[in-house]
Amino acid sequence: MEVLICSARKPIWKRLFALTDKLLCRKKNRYMSVNTNLFTSRCAILAAVKKYGTSGSAIVIIDVGSFEDWKSIAEELERTSRGMKICLVSESDREAAEAINRLSSLCGYVREGQLPEMYAEVIDRLCRRLRTICGGIAVTRYSNLEKIIPYCDIYYIETVKQTHMCSIVHKNGRDEIRAEISKLIGDLDSRFRLARSSTIVNLSAVKSVKNSEIFFPDGSSCFCTDKYSAEILPVIRTGEAIL
Repeated sequence: MEVLICSARKPIWKRLFALTDKLLCRKKNRYMSVNTNLFTSRCAILAAVKKYGTSGSAIVIIDVGSFEDWKSIAEELERTSRGMKICLVSESDREAAEAINRLSSLCGYVREGQLPEMYAEVIDRLCRRLRTICGGIAVTRYSNLEKIIPYCDIYYIETVKQTHMCSIVHKNGRDEIRAEISKLIGDLDSRFRLARSSTIVNLSAVKSVKNSEIFFPDGSSCFCTDKYSAEILPVIRTGEAIL
């Protein structure tokens, strides 16, 4: 999920960027990333949302003090991207009631004077919806609606080369999330083990193993390196990984 910060006031943009970056560096918030561009006009905001938010994968932070027409901008954003989230930052509470009544996509309202505390609450709340929850992994990037992939449906997870994304191969297809294998493995239960530095395998979903290749019920497969085979192959053979 991409965080887009929209402000014509550079000091405010810098504060918001620094806060967002700090919050997203926390382990639990790694499924989101902050865009490094400064969006200072209506056209720039709309263009960015068309690029990043067409699949419901954008959070737009609007500095109300920078845009007299913030209401019409927000409403146009809602029409442009279904499922997108909007957070308003303002010097006062004057716009709060109006924003709540007008915007179905409003996910937060932050007073400028309480920026660190209120903004952290908004970002943390959104991130809790995206991280690994309820026995599964939350996916939003290529779907207008959030969905949960249950652990039991996952076959394996692998790094998408030259990106910060991971591909989740499961019984209903394939989805992607923003995550790192080295950190993601710590969130998963005992069924999941590293088969190589770039691949996590659900050992309870393995159908067969031939040499260093691991096969799954849908016919997909991945490879296991010698470094990890001594640890995971005995677990597969004995069925210890089944929960």
